[in-house]
Amino acid sequence: MILPSFSGWSANESVSQSFSRVMKATTSPWGVAADPPLVAMATAPFLMGWLWARQSGQPEGLVLVLMGLVFVPAALAVGLSLSFGGARKQVVDWLSTLPFPLENMNAVLNGVGDFVEVYFHDTMPDEKAFNLELDGVHPDAFVTRYDPEAKIIEIRIGVVDDKRSPARSNHARYARVLALVDRVLVPTNAAFPIAGLYLK
Repeated sequence: MILPSFSGWSANESVSQSFSRVMKATTSPWGVAADPPLVAMATAPFLMGWLWARQSGQPEGLVLVLMGLVFVPAALAVGLSLSFGGARKQVVDWLSTLPFPLENMNAVLNGVGDFVEVYFHDTMPDEKAFNLELDGVHPDAFVTRYDPEAKIIEIRIGVVDDKRSPARSNHARYARVLALVDRVLVPTNAAFPIAGLYLK
């Protein structure tokens, strides 16, 4: 088995130097509102209304109002996207607070990844007690592999992809990872030092 190398790890270098639109949106619960399919769905009624008003000879004022409304969803989405400009700094700042390295955060930011591999320096927590801690975050997060010989615990993140709104599940996965790390793994590290985490 090839284990990830945590030597020389730095928060700044562990994530992409520039975030894509998807990566930025993933960090915010409002990211779903800037999702292109949702913007298109919100635009459609206004577009149909404008076409109807134009073709059926409605008053010019109504036609102009409906035409203006056609652009509102896209304008709001652009504004939201611009507000996510500090997403990379937010992620790097959080990573910098951790007492251990965390590799492959890019995967979660891009909306993929189902597991967190936890590598311990020496002793490991009891599996049952550890599972109870995970259950406190969410019942769908639990241990899928417990290997005392390799000093690895694999955790299922437990977020199912939303086929209608990928951005919603992307943020849910990101938020779940933060909760697992902050509420379970950081406290665990105090008693059972962690060498590093790997998201996959």
